[in-house]
Amino acid sequence: MFEKFTEKAIDIVKSAQIRAIEMNHEKIYPEHLLISLLNDSNSIIVKTLGIYKVEINEIKKEIEKILNKRAVINPVEFVVFSDSSKDIFNRTLDIAKLLGNSYVKPEHIFLAIWDYPKLELVNVLKSRGIDVDKMKEMFYNILSANKPKKVKHPEEIEKRRRNDKSESILSILESSDSAKIFDRAIAKLSTSNYEILGTEQIMQSILEDSESELNKTLSGFGITPETFSSKLKEISSRQAEFGDRQIIFTPNALKTLMCALDIVREEGYASILPEHIILGILKSKKGIAYNILKELNVNEYLLEEKIMQPIEKQVNETLYIMRLAKQEARRIGNSTVGSELILLGIVLEANSIAAEVLRDLGVIVKDAREVIEELIGITDDYSSTGEITFSQRAKLILEDAWNIAKSQNKSKTTADDLLIAICNQPDSVAMKALTRLGVDELEIRQGIKNKLESIRI
Repeated sequence: MFEKFTEKAIDIVKSAQIRAIEMNHEKIYPEHLLISLLNDSNSIIVKTLGIYKVEINEIKKEIEKILNKRAVINPVEFVVFSDSSKDIFNRTLDIAKLLGNSYVKPEHIFLAIWDYPKLELVNVLKSRGIDVDKMKEMFYNILSANKPKKVKHPEEIEKRRRNDKSESILSILESSDSAKIFDRAIAKLSTSNYEILGTEQIMQSILEDSESELNKTLSGFGITPETFSSKLKEISSRQAEFGDRQIIFTPNALKTLMCALDIVREEGYASILPEHIILGILKSKKGIAYNILKELNVNEYLLEEKIMQPIEKQVNETLYIMRLAKQEARRIGNSTVGSELILLGIVLEANSIAAEVLRDLGVIVKDAREVIEELIGITDDYSSTGEITFSQRAKLILEDAWNIAKSQNKSKTTADDLLIAICNQPDSVAMKALTRLGVDELEIRQGIKNKLESIRI
């Protein structure tokens, strides 16, 4: 219900829940929400009511009179939403969209309550001579005047280089962690009378390794060699695997592998695991293998979470930095992680060689945050549970860091790989931020070189 609520809006709901328990009510009513909304003296809601000379404390008293009638005798530890509250929540997203917002803010909850025909408080205000309809119209006008413009991250307009796709796929095939999978998958082509590798052969090959932890996880979701093969036999056409052209991989197999590769880079691994390929199938949401998982009624979210658990236990610098970058994106109300937030993630991580180099050059968290916020801005129009994506420039930096790590035969990418990759993008927002902070690309490169050499000695 609350996927599209901002953190401030969720806080209002939580506050209403606490208020209901304190007042010994079994349900959360619109009036509880209204009291929570009126507690913020700096909000647009309170200030607008002030224009109409409405005494906030008097309104709160009237609300409490209404609510006191609903108290029960026995102590209440758990409350549910009343039908009227549910009706209001359902209305909030429509109001948000009408006012040009993607997510629900406290003001939208207030307007939904104000629109609710059964709200007793409205009649109380009308009896005091307050023009409720005119006040509601004023709220809409104020919020419409602040209607946000759709702002894209400055790096979203860039086009990502795609000329290295074949090299990336080749590196997957040659990876020691996945080579056996593709050897077995290719061997299946001759028995299936196909010449082009699809997601179904890749999936079958992964399922053949019966002793792996991944297969035990998949088996727990009903995905076994037998169930998968049974469903595969029912398929008479490979149309789900093809687009307009045929290549060594079917288009959907290729998309699956590219999705897997993106996941690998974001987590800081230098090689692709079978787990990443399964995650790629789930992320791409296309192809025969994915269709079979759907037919087997697999809960995608639970499977993804189960697969990720052992991977995330092996915490590395890049994975930690990406988490910090995403946290910063949420903090400033942005749904996109650009190069600048990867840079900020490096600074926040604090213990890596890259963080030490930046610290030696005078880059501290406070200054970095201020400069980055000036460059990309801050908004509160976001969801606390919304998906965070990467800008094209950020993806290019992850790709470059991955290639740097592989060229040095590392098993994982490190923070210094990320910082060098940032330096390789002179037009990125991250480099603009570093320039404002008085840091030069050559200083960074030399600093990293010196630190690495001192470790080797």
